Amino acid sequence: MDKVRERCEKILEFAPEGEYDDYAAKQLRRKLYSWKDNNTDRLASLDYFINGKEYTSILDALYEEQHLRKIKIKFLKPVLDGKWNFTKPTREIMEKGGRGLARTFDFDPDSLNRWASANKVKDEKVMLRAYISDFYSPISIKTKSKYHHAQDIPRQYDPCLRRIAGIWSHARQGVVPFEIRICAYTTKDRYTYVIDPMSDTQKPHYLNMIPYHYRVNRKPIEYMMFDALISNIELPTLVKKMFEFIFECGEVTAPDIAHKFKVGNSIAQNNLNALKSKGLLTVRKELYYDVSMIELKKRADKIC
Repeated sequence: MDKVRERCEKILEFAPEGEYDDYAAKQLRRKLYSWKDNNTDRLASLDYFINGKEYTSILDALYEEQHLRKIKIKFLKPVLDGKWNFTKPTREIMEKGGRGLARTFDFDPDSLNRWASANKVKDEKVMLRAYISDFYSPISIKTKSKYHHAQDIPRQYDPCLRRIAGIWSHARQGVVPFEIRICAYTTKDRYTYVIDPMSDTQKPHYLNMIPYHYRVNRKPIEYMMFDALISNIELPTLVKKMFEFIFECGEVTAPDIAHKFKVGNSIAQNNLNALKSKGLLTVRKELYYDVSMIELKKRADKIC
Protein backbone atom coordinates (compact mmCIF):
# COMPACT_ATOMS: atom_id res chain seq x y z
CA MET A 1 0.00 0.00 0.00
CA ASP A 2 2.83 2.43 0.85
CA LYS A 3 4.51 1.72 -2.49
CA VAL A 4 1.27 2.35 -4.34
CA ARG A 5 0.75 5.65 -2.50
CA GLU A 6 4.30 6.74 -3.35
CA ARG A 7 3.64 6.06 -7.04
CA CYS A 8 0.40 8.07 -6.88
CA GLU A 9 2.15 10.97 -5.19
CA LYS A 10 4.76 11.03 -7.96
CA ILE A 11 2.00 11.47 -10.54
CA LEU A 12 0.53 14.26 -8.41
CA GLU A 13 3.76 16.22 -8.84
CA PHE A 14 2.29 17.12 -12.24
CA ALA A 15 -0.93 18.52 -10.71
CA PRO A 16 -1.68 22.27 -10.79
CA GLU A 17 0.38 24.11 -8.22
CA GLY A 18 -1.26 24.36 -4.81
CA GLU A 19 -3.99 21.77 -5.45
CA TYR A 20 -2.26 18.89 -3.66
CA ASP A 21 -2.34 20.02 -0.02
CA ASP A 22 -3.01 18.13 3.24
CA TYR A 23 -6.73 18.00 2.48
CA ALA A 24 -6.12 16.51 -0.98
CA ALA A 25 -3.63 14.02 0.49
CA LYS A 26 -6.33 12.84 2.92
CA GLN A 27 -8.76 12.36 0.02
CA LEU A 28 -6.14 10.32 -1.83
CA ARG A 29 -5.72 8.03 1.20
CA ARG A 30 -9.50 7.51 1.31
CA LYS A 31 -9.51 6.63 -2.38
CA LEU A 32 -6.66 4.16 -1.85
CA TYR A 33 -8.41 2.48 1.09
CA SER A 34 -11.54 2.13 -1.03
CA TRP A 35 -9.47 0.63 -3.87
CA LYS A 36 -7.81 -1.81 -1.45
CA ASP A 37 -11.17 -2.96 -0.07
CA ASN A 38 -12.52 -3.64 -3.58
CA ASN A 39 -9.32 -5.05 -5.06
CA THR A 40 -10.26 -8.73 -4.94
CA ASP A 41 -10.59 -10.13 -8.46
CA ARG A 42 -8.04 -10.30 -11.24
CA LEU A 43 -7.85 -12.07 -14.59
CA ALA A 44 -4.15 -11.68 -15.41
CA SER A 45 -0.96 -9.91 -14.39
CA LEU A 46 0.54 -7.30 -16.70
CA ASP A 47 3.95 -6.37 -18.03
CA TYR A 48 4.55 -3.30 -20.16
CA PHE A 49 7.01 -2.25 -22.83
CA ILE A 50 6.81 1.54 -23.10
CA ASN A 51 8.83 3.22 -25.86
CA GLY A 52 10.92 0.05 -26.02
CA LYS A 53 11.66 -0.06 -22.26
CA GLU A 54 10.23 -2.72 -19.92
CA TYR A 55 8.17 -1.69 -16.89
CA THR A 56 6.29 -3.72 -14.30
CA SER A 57 4.32 -0.65 -13.12
CA ILE A 58 2.43 1.59 -15.50
CA LEU A 59 2.45 4.38 -12.89
CA ASP A 60 6.26 4.26 -12.90
CA ALA A 61 6.17 4.43 -16.69
CA LEU A 62 3.80 7.41 -16.59
CA TYR A 63 6.22 9.24 -14.34
CA GLU A 64 9.38 8.34 -16.26
CA GLU A 65 8.20 8.64 -19.87
CA GLN A 66 7.18 12.15 -20.85
CA HIS A 67 5.47 11.05 -24.07
CA LEU A 68 4.07 7.75 -25.26
CA ARG A 69 5.31 6.71 -28.70
CA LYS A 70 4.56 2.99 -28.59
CA ILE A 71 3.29 0.51 -26.04
CA LYS A 72 3.03 -3.25 -25.69
CA ILE A 73 1.10 -4.91 -22.87
CA LYS A 74 1.63 -8.59 -22.07
CA PHE A 75 -1.06 -10.53 -20.20
CA LEU A 76 0.55 -13.11 -17.90
CA LYS A 77 -0.58 -15.85 -15.48
CA PRO A 78 -4.29 -15.87 -16.40
CA VAL A 79 -6.74 -17.01 -13.75
CA LEU A 80 -8.34 -19.95 -15.57
CA ASP A 81 -11.46 -20.06 -13.43
CA GLY A 82 -11.80 -16.26 -13.37
CA LYS A 83 -14.77 -14.12 -14.41
CA TRP A 84 -14.02 -13.91 -18.14
CA ASN A 85 -17.46 -12.98 -19.47
CA PHE A 86 -17.29 -9.88 -21.71
CA THR A 87 -13.49 -10.20 -21.80
CA LYS A 88 -11.43 -11.49 -24.75
CA PRO A 89 -8.53 -13.73 -23.65
CA THR A 90 -5.40 -12.09 -25.05
CA ARG A 91 -1.67 -12.76 -24.93
CA GLU A 92 -0.57 -9.23 -25.78
CA ILE A 93 -1.62 -5.99 -27.42
CA MET A 94 0.68 -3.47 -29.02
CA GLU A 95 0.02 0.02 -30.30
CA LYS A 96 1.75 2.85 -32.11
CA GLY A 97 -0.09 5.90 -33.37
CA GLY A 98 -3.51 4.51 -32.48
CA ARG A 99 -3.20 1.35 -34.53
CA GLY A 100 -1.82 -1.95 -33.45
CA LEU A 101 -2.11 -5.68 -33.04
CA ALA A 102 -3.93 -7.93 -30.59
CA ARG A 103 -2.84 -11.54 -30.11
CA THR A 104 -6.09 -13.20 -29.05
CA PHE A 105 -7.65 -16.64 -28.89
CA ASP A 106 -11.20 -17.94 -28.80
CA PHE A 107 -12.90 -18.64 -25.51
CA ASP A 108 -16.21 -20.37 -24.88
CA PRO A 109 -17.53 -19.53 -21.40
CA ASP A 110 -20.35 -22.08 -21.78
CA SER A 111 -18.08 -25.01 -22.63
CA LEU A 112 -16.72 -27.56 -20.15
CA ASN A 113 -13.25 -26.84 -21.54
CA ARG A 114 -13.45 -23.09 -21.92
CA TRP A 115 -9.72 -22.85 -22.73
CA ALA A 116 -9.65 -25.44 -25.52
CA SER A 117 -8.36 -22.86 -28.02
CA ALA A 118 -5.77 -21.28 -25.73
CA ASN A 119 -2.87 -22.42 -27.92
CA LYS A 120 -4.50 -21.23 -31.17
CA VAL A 121 -3.46 -17.60 -31.00
CA LYS A 122 -4.45 -15.34 -33.87
CA ASP A 123 -3.07 -11.92 -34.68
CA GLU A 124 -5.73 -9.29 -35.33
CA LYS A 125 -5.16 -5.78 -36.60
CA VAL A 126 -6.93 -3.37 -34.27
CA MET A 127 -7.52 0.30 -33.69
CA LEU A 128 -6.85 1.02 -30.03
CA ARG A 129 -8.52 3.69 -27.94
CA ALA A 130 -8.68 4.13 -24.16
CA TYR A 131 -10.13 6.21 -21.36
CA ILE A 132 -9.57 6.63 -17.64
CA SER A 133 -12.72 5.10 -16.15
CA ASP A 134 -11.87 5.73 -12.47
CA PHE A 135 -9.47 8.39 -11.26
CA TYR A 136 -8.30 10.74 -8.55
CA SER A 137 -7.79 14.41 -9.39
CA PRO A 138 -6.67 16.57 -6.44
CA ILE A 139 -8.65 19.54 -5.19
CA SER A 140 -7.24 21.67 -2.39
CA ILE A 141 -9.21 22.92 0.59
CA LYS A 142 -8.69 26.44 -0.76
CA THR A 143 -10.38 25.58 -4.04
CA LYS A 144 -13.12 23.57 -2.34
CA SER A 145 -13.94 26.43 0.04
CA LYS A 146 -14.88 28.64 -2.92
CA TYR A 147 -18.07 26.63 -3.40
CA HIS A 148 -21.04 26.57 -1.04
CA HIS A 149 -22.19 23.05 -1.89
CA ALA A 150 -20.32 19.92 -2.89
CA GLN A 151 -22.47 19.59 -6.02
CA ASP A 152 -21.31 23.05 -7.14
CA ILE A 153 -17.67 21.95 -7.47
CA PRO A 154 -16.87 21.61 -11.17
CA ARG A 155 -15.63 18.32 -12.52
CA GLN A 156 -11.89 18.21 -11.98
CA TYR A 157 -11.22 16.02 -15.00
CA ASP A 158 -13.30 15.17 -18.08
CA PRO A 159 -12.47 11.62 -19.16
CA CYS A 160 -12.81 10.94 -22.86
CA LEU A 161 -12.08 8.21 -25.39
CA ARG A 162 -8.66 8.89 -26.89
CA ARG A 163 -5.56 7.24 -28.20
CA ILE A 164 -3.49 5.81 -25.37
CA ALA A 165 -1.00 8.64 -25.93
CA GLY A 166 -3.84 11.08 -25.22
CA ILE A 167 -4.74 9.65 -21.82
CA TRP A 168 -1.01 9.41 -21.12
CA SER A 169 -0.75 13.19 -21.42
CA HIS A 170 -3.86 13.59 -19.23
CA ALA A 171 -2.27 11.53 -16.44
CA ARG A 172 0.88 13.63 -16.66
CA GLN A 173 -1.24 16.66 -15.77
CA GLY A 174 -1.84 15.21 -12.31
CA VAL A 175 -4.72 12.79 -12.88
CA VAL A 176 -4.08 9.49 -11.07
CA PRO A 177 -5.76 6.63 -12.98
CA PHE A 178 -7.35 3.99 -10.74
CA GLU A 179 -8.84 2.14 -13.71
CA ILE A 180 -8.14 2.34 -17.44
CA ARG A 181 -10.30 0.84 -20.13
CA ILE A 182 -8.57 -0.08 -23.37
CA CYS A 183 -10.87 -0.71 -26.33
CA ALA A 184 -9.58 -2.67 -29.34
CA TYR A 185 -11.73 -2.29 -32.46
CA THR A 186 -11.49 -4.94 -35.16
CA THR A 187 -13.35 -4.98 -38.48
CA LYS A 188 -16.21 -6.87 -36.82
CA ASP A 189 -16.02 -6.44 -33.05
CA ARG A 190 -14.64 -4.57 -30.05
CA TYR A 191 -12.63 -6.09 -27.20
CA THR A 192 -12.48 -4.37 -23.83
CA TYR A 193 -9.58 -4.64 -21.38
CA VAL A 194 -10.08 -3.28 -17.85
CA ILE A 195 -6.70 -2.36 -16.40
CA ASP A 196 -5.96 -1.70 -12.71
CA PRO A 197 -2.86 0.56 -12.66
CA MET A 198 -2.53 0.25 -8.88
CA SER A 199 -1.91 -3.50 -8.94
CA ASP A 200 -0.97 -3.81 -12.64
CA THR A 201 -3.57 -6.47 -13.29
CA GLN A 202 -6.39 -7.05 -15.73
CA LYS A 203 -9.73 -6.94 -13.91
CA PRO A 204 -13.03 -8.62 -14.82
CA HIS A 205 -15.52 -6.55 -16.81
CA TYR A 206 -18.18 -5.34 -14.42
CA LEU A 207 -20.87 -7.14 -16.45
CA ASN A 208 -19.11 -10.46 -15.92
CA MET A 209 -22.11 -11.88 -14.04
CA ILE A 210 -24.19 -11.83 -17.24
CA PRO A 211 -24.02 -14.85 -19.59
CA TYR A 212 -21.96 -13.96 -22.63
CA HIS A 213 -24.45 -15.35 -25.14
CA TYR A 214 -26.93 -12.60 -24.24
CA ARG A 215 -24.85 -10.11 -26.24
CA VAL A 216 -26.38 -8.62 -29.38
CA ASN A 217 -24.33 -7.98 -32.50
CA ARG A 218 -23.13 -4.38 -32.68
CA LYS A 219 -21.02 -2.79 -35.38
CA PRO A 220 -17.54 -1.50 -34.41
CA ILE A 221 -18.62 2.09 -35.16
CA GLU A 222 -21.58 1.65 -32.78
CA TYR A 223 -19.21 0.38 -30.09
CA MET A 224 -16.98 3.40 -30.65
CA MET A 225 -19.90 5.81 -30.31
CA PHE A 226 -20.99 4.07 -27.12
CA ASP A 227 -17.46 4.08 -25.66
CA ALA A 228 -17.12 7.80 -26.45
CA LEU A 229 -20.34 8.50 -24.55
CA ILE A 230 -19.88 6.14 -21.59
CA SER A 231 -16.34 7.45 -21.03
CA ASN A 232 -17.55 11.02 -20.64
CA ILE A 233 -21.07 10.91 -19.23
CA GLU A 234 -21.67 11.56 -15.53
CA LEU A 235 -24.01 8.92 -14.14
CA PRO A 236 -24.18 7.04 -10.82
CA THR A 237 -22.20 3.79 -11.01
CA LEU A 238 -25.26 1.51 -10.93
CA VAL A 239 -27.06 3.50 -13.63
CA LYS A 240 -23.95 3.42 -15.81
CA LYS A 241 -23.71 -0.36 -15.45
CA MET A 242 -27.36 -0.74 -16.40
CA PHE A 243 -26.91 1.49 -19.44
CA GLU A 244 -23.97 -0.61 -20.62
CA PHE A 245 -25.93 -3.82 -20.01
CA ILE A 246 -28.79 -2.57 -22.18
CA PHE A 247 -26.37 -1.59 -24.95
CA GLU A 248 -24.64 -4.97 -24.87
CA CYS A 249 -27.77 -7.11 -24.57
CA GLY A 250 -30.49 -5.18 -26.39
CA GLU A 251 -34.13 -4.94 -25.38
CA VAL A 252 -34.81 -5.51 -21.68
CA THR A 253 -37.65 -5.05 -19.25
CA ALA A 254 -37.55 -3.59 -15.75
CA PRO A 255 -37.82 -7.10 -14.20
CA ASP A 256 -34.84 -8.18 -16.36
CA ILE A 257 -32.77 -5.34 -14.90
CA ALA A 258 -33.98 -6.06 -11.36
CA HIS A 259 -33.03 -9.73 -11.70
CA LYS A 260 -29.60 -9.18 -13.28
CA PHE A 261 -28.52 -6.47 -10.84
CA LYS A 262 -30.25 -7.98 -7.79
CA VAL A 263 -32.29 -4.87 -6.98
CA GLY A 264 -35.99 -4.29 -6.42
CA ASN A 265 -38.32 -3.69 -9.36
CA SER A 266 -38.94 -0.11 -8.22
CA ILE A 267 -35.21 0.68 -8.17
CA ALA A 268 -34.78 -0.84 -11.62
CA GLN A 269 -37.73 1.12 -12.97
CA ASN A 270 -36.53 4.40 -11.46
CA ASN A 271 -33.08 3.99 -13.02
CA LEU A 272 -34.58 3.11 -16.40
CA ASN A 273 -36.80 6.20 -16.16
CA ALA A 274 -33.72 8.32 -15.38
CA LEU A 275 -31.96 7.04 -18.52
CA LYS A 276 -35.12 7.54 -20.59
CA SER A 277 -35.51 11.12 -19.32
CA LYS A 278 -32.02 11.88 -20.67
CA GLY A 279 -33.04 10.56 -24.08
CA LEU A 280 -30.65 7.62 -23.83
CA LEU A 281 -33.32 4.91 -24.01
CA THR A 282 -36.31 4.24 -26.19
CA VAL A 283 -39.34 2.24 -25.02
CA ARG A 284 -41.35 -0.18 -27.15
CA LYS A 285 -44.90 -1.01 -26.09
CA GLU A 286 -44.17 0.80 -22.80
CA LEU A 287 -42.31 -2.32 -21.69
CA TYR A 288 -39.11 -3.02 -23.63
CA TYR A 289 -36.18 -0.64 -23.22
CA ASP A 290 -33.33 -0.29 -25.70
CA VAL A 291 -30.53 2.20 -26.30
CA SER A 292 -31.47 5.13 -28.53
CA MET A 293 -28.93 4.86 -31.35
CA ILE A 294 -30.00 8.28 -32.70
CA GLU A 295 -29.21 9.98 -29.37
CA LEU A 296 -26.04 7.90 -29.02
CA LYS A 297 -24.70 9.11 -32.38
CA LYS A 298 -25.71 12.71 -31.68
CA ARG A 299 -23.85 12.80 -28.33
CA ALA A 300 -20.83 10.86 -29.60
CA ASP A 301 -20.42 13.32 -32.48
CA LYS A 302 -20.40 16.22 -30.01
CA ILE A 303 -17.77 14.57 -27.79
CA CYS A 304 -15.50 13.51 -30.65
